Formats: sequence, C-alpha cells, structure tokens
Amino acid sequence: MKNVPPELHDELRRRAASEGKTVGEVILEALRRDMRQRTMHEWLDDLARRPRPDPAPTREQVDQIMSEARHDLWGDG
Repeated sequence: MKNVPPELHDELRRRAASEGKTVGEVILEALRRDMRQRTMHEWLDDLARRPRPDPAPTREQVDQIMSEARHDLWGDG
C-alpha cells in the first residue's frame, strides 16, 4: 500500500485476517466509524449553543455531580 507505514499495514493485514475481511474492508469500516463521530469543533459549537444555568453551580455542586457520575460509571468515589 502506498504511503502506509509498514507496521500499520501489518496491523491492517492481521486485523483483516482475524475478521475474515480484506484490508480494504477494514479500512472502509474504520473510516465510516470515524466519520460518524462528531469532531471536537462540532462538539464545542454544540456546547456553546446550550443555555448556561443561572445561577452557575457552585464548585461543591459540580464536585457532587462528578462524584455521582463516577460512582454510576465505575462504582467508586
């Protein structure tokens, strides 16, 4: 493959073989998966359009929310 580092090409071949696909199919799936993801710019634009709470939460409230989220995700905190 042109302009593909040998180690990446080797990994693509290994992945394709393990999944019973061609290298091209693996590349297309990866590109499709990547293109479905929002870019950082899109994410930041979306965030900027969201209304801000008024009044802003205190540091303690933010810490509590983050602690609860960590506990919900990881069971710690």
